[in-house]
Amino acid sequence: MRKVFTILFSFLFFSSFAQQLNFPLNYEMQNRLERFLETDAHFITASKPYNMAEVQNAISDSAMQELGFDTDSSKKGFKFGLLKGDMLAAFSKQRKFYFAVNPLLDIQFGYDINSKKMRYTVGYGARFDANLGKKVSLSFTYQGVTEDYLQQVSDYATKYGVLTGYRKATFKNNRINSQLFSGYLSYSPNKYFNFQIGNDKQFFGDGYRSLFLSDNASNTPYIKLTANFWRIKYTCLYNIMRYAPVDGFNVGNDPSKFRTKYSTFHLISVDVAKWMQFSFFEGVTWYKGDSLRKRGIEFSYLIPMAFIRPVEFALGSPDNVVLGIGMKFKASPKQIFYTQLMLDDMDVSAARRGKGFYRTKIAAQFGYKGYDIFKVKHLDFQTELNIVRPFVYAHKAPEQSYTNFNQSLTHPLGANFLESVTFINFWKKHWTASAKLQYAVQGLDPAFEHKGSNIFVSDYLITPDLSTAYGNYFLQGIKTNIINVEARGGYLINPKINLSAEAFINYRYQKTDGIKSNNVFFGISLRTNLTNRYTDF
Repeated sequence: MRKVFTILFSFLFFSSFAQQLNFPLNYEMQNRLERFLETDAHFITASKPYNMAEVQNAISDSAMQELGFDTDSSKKGFKFGLLKGDMLAAFSKQRKFYFAVNPLLDIQFGYDINSKKMRYTVGYGARFDANLGKKVSLSFTYQGVTEDYLQQVSDYATKYGVLTGYRKATFKNNRINSQLFSGYLSYSPNKYFNFQIGNDKQFFGDGYRSLFLSDNASNTPYIKLTANFWRIKYTCLYNIMRYAPVDGFNVGNDPSKFRTKYSTFHLISVDVAKWMQFSFFEGVTWYKGDSLRKRGIEFSYLIPMAFIRPVEFALGSPDNVVLGIGMKFKASPKQIFYTQLMLDDMDVSAARRGKGFYRTKIAAQFGYKGYDIFKVKHLDFQTELNIVRPFVYAHKAPEQSYTNFNQSLTHPLGANFLESVTFINFWKKHWTASAKLQYAVQGLDPAFEHKGSNIFVSDYLITPDLSTAYGNYFLQGIKTNIINVEARGGYLINPKINLSAEAFINYRYQKTDGIKSNNVFFGISLRTNLTNRYTDF
């Protein structure tokens, strides 16, 4: 892999149209952007983050300005701004050379009624972006955090040794500390191809969640090749990931002992018509050794145009292969329906021999987005249903589970759940308001039993003889109900970096095996939301 990185790095710099930076991978900012997409732009939305060059080609200059981006390319020199654009920037005419530094903040203080104490999270950091000519861009980000925040987040950090969305969790009294480094180098030889090498997150899909690949887990080193021509967008992604040693039901929580595994993902999206986009997804996860032989990088998986499942059969190695299809329908320019169907290691013939075969591993998503609902400008609505059957994303070899750094590559709940999540968002000039309602039902694993929710442990723990692993059903295990309700309102100080000051209130209810708990948490925040962090689990 080091040779591959060196060759690509050399090619990027010695080969030297618009910016090749990525549009921020943030739910709020993407929602504001997608409402401006021209109907005839054939802009494919399934592969994120977007490249700024394709964004600029798909929306008008006035829309870019409303999103906080400066479109005046005649200026040059230094610029400092708090309310618009980058905090600190230097650029030449036409933005051929551009350098910008922006702060990253995630400061939230509030009162927890259940524990009767003040809770907080203090996130800090900085992002550096640059255009080195018209074809090469780079970005580097550092983020750190210290917090005594949500109970479910603290419990997860204690159990798995990582802070959700970040990396290693370090504990000091009631505080949890963590940090994250990310960045990438982006090169486009022409308007059809983009090559990236970096350490960051990706997202495949049109929903709030993704059942293919999401930005829930920590960063991964990656190489990404993107081809965007006619009405087709093809993404080929290679990742280096980390997994914890697993001994039976015991999942390691010491990140210093985590080991290396690899993954390859392909996403082919087609803009079939103005009202429909179709995507085909495939991915494979493998590690350095399997039951047949010791290995490192499997070069057969690195062929960009090869279908993964036939390659796996040819290798004779039972790696963790996932397949999926996604669709997006536009009932009108401002009404969008989307769906995903994901298959993980299906065995149809075995499933026909009895009911409840464990390898009926299917996940599905159904969603709707509406912009300017009730003819109110900038009033948006989204609702989404996610269904994930037991044992999805797990594998017989726990090293090959669909995870990275003890976090799910897709949904933070793992598997064996049903979730409904609904949003209402409104913004007018700089004023914003939003509300979210999440309802989830999950069947949790009892102690020392594998009922399908824990995606880190081996499928072999289901029963001593997997050929008789029948009688499983959806939401089996310890039934758990979760309700999350959150409302936010405030002032968007700077749209370009999504800097906002808000007041918020959050209500969380959980019922597990007859035991109920609920809590109300309210407070204020000052945030630059350029990424997503999922704490709703």
